[in-house]
Parts: sequence; structure tokens; C-alpha cells
Amino acid sequence: MAIFRVRKKENYVVLDKGFLKDTRLSWKAKGLLAYMLSLPDDWSFCISNLATHSKCSRESTANIIKELSTAGYVHKVQGRTNMGKFRKVELSVFETPQVEPYSENPITVNPLIEKPLTEDPFTEKPSILINNKSLNNNLLNNYYNKSHSSEENIPKPQSAFQFYEQNGFGSLVAHVTYKIGHWINELSEDLVIHAMKQAIENNVLRWNYVEKILHVWTTKKFTTIEEVEADKLRFVARKQQQRTYQSNQQVHKEVVPDWFHQRSGNSNDIDNGQAIDFEAERQKVLETLRNLTESAR
Repeated sequence: MAIFRVRKKENYVVLDKGFLKDTRLSWKAKGLLAYMLSLPDDWSFCISNLATHSKCSRESTANIIKELSTAGYVHKVQGRTNMGKFRKVELSVFETPQVEPYSENPITVNPLIEKPLTEDPFTEKPSILINNKSLNNNLLNNYYNKSHSSEENIPKPQSAFQFYEQNGFGSLVAHVTYKIGHWINELSEDLVIHAMKQAIENNVLRWNYVEKILHVWTTKKFTTIEEVEADKLRFVARKQQQRTYQSNQQVHKEVVPDWFHQRSGNSNDIDNGQAIDFEAERQKVLETLRNLTESAR
């Protein structure tokens, strides 16, 4: 067999072949890594978006990312905002495996000085130096104590796993733990907690209901709570418009009693030529009265 290649003028990428020979990786993992390395350096990776470029499902793509992360080719980073909320999970891709945490600017150790200071350095005013040193130490200690006391006063944000257990959803079994971790990687921990809050507001404390909410947000490509709340406001506005339109289009119908229809029927008979002979009716009444008078005698 032979390999047939094309002449590269454009639309090609140069890769290190090391990961292709890594026996720890499956063929799917090697293929996905090659695709990710072919994208620009500043590319923002999303698991749901990667799944759309192959026949693999979103869950299968997440498992491949997990395999690459275990081997050191992908690092997951999720920081926090100044308010303590979780940011979106970001993926860093490496052509060669790296040990976490990865740092582009590692801290270097200060080298030893070849000529150390003399044993008895000459100081012009040693008392002033000692006082300055103690003053600096006091300032540093005060700053350290204030900073740590302020950090201790800030409440630590609740994780999605803790929120699940502490709000009546049930015990955190292994299956649910895996599902929560999957959705944290897919969206963010803030969105997972927000979905559980909506389930509590609707009085449906079931994980299946929470997962349906997360599926809808994934379909709509929401990545922040602000986008979710904006969509909720749009939904309420559409409902209000529909109610206003229906009320304007509704026709008010009067309830007509049955006797009116009967009266209408009699009037129709009169219109058809069956008019009442009032004189004949009067004669009948008079005849009835005479009979009653004669019978009374």
C-alpha cells in the first residue's frame, strides 16, 4: 500500500507527532487533539461546539476531553469573579503533555550571591536601621492579619454538590454526582446551581427536572445567568402581549333566554300569514261566560 499526499500550499497545519505515538490515548482522543491543535491559538473551546463537528455525542466528546485531561494534553481552568461566583470552564490545549497547574511564567529561585556581605558591615546609624526593621515587621503583620480576617469574614460560595444535598433533592449518589460534574464542565457551576434554584421555585425537587432545564439552556447556547434571566423576561413579555391581543379580539356575546326564541317563533308564524282573529277570540270568551251563567242558575 502507498500513501497519496497533496502538495501543501494552504489549509495545512504543522504538528508534533509525539501525541500520535502516545499509547495512552485512544484513536478518538488523538483525532480530537489534532483537530483542536489545528485551530487558532486564541480559540475558545466549548464541549457542545466540539460535538457538532463530529458524529460523537456531547457526552462522548466530554469523555474524550476527560481522557486528554488525564494524559496532560488538556487542562481545565475555572476561576472565580470578584463576587465569588464561578466563571465558565476554559480549556487549555497542549501539543505535549503538561503537569497541572501549568504556568507560562514560572517562579524562579533567587541564585546564591557569590560574594556575601562581610561579617561586620559598617552601619552609620544602626539604631535607626533596627527601628525601621521592627516598624516594617509590624506593618506587615498588621496587613497580614487584616487581610486574613477579611477573607475569613467572606462566606465561601456553596458548590453545586452541597446545594443539591442541602436543599432537599436527595442523597448524592454516584450517578447524580457524575451528572452534576458533567454539566459543570458543559456549562458552569453557577448555571447548574441556578437551574436547581428554578426547580425549587417550581416545587419540583428532582434531578431529571433540573437536567431538562439545563438541556434547554444548552440548546439556546446560554453561558451566563444574565442570558437566562433576559430570556425569562422576554418570555413574560410575550405572554403579556398574547393576553392583550386575545382580550382585544374576544367578542362579547349576550345570553338570550329561551322565551325570547319562543316569542320569535310566534312572530314568525304571524309573519307567515297566521294572524290572530281577535273578534273570534272575543266571541269564544263571551260564549264561555254565558254557559257558566246558565249552569249557575
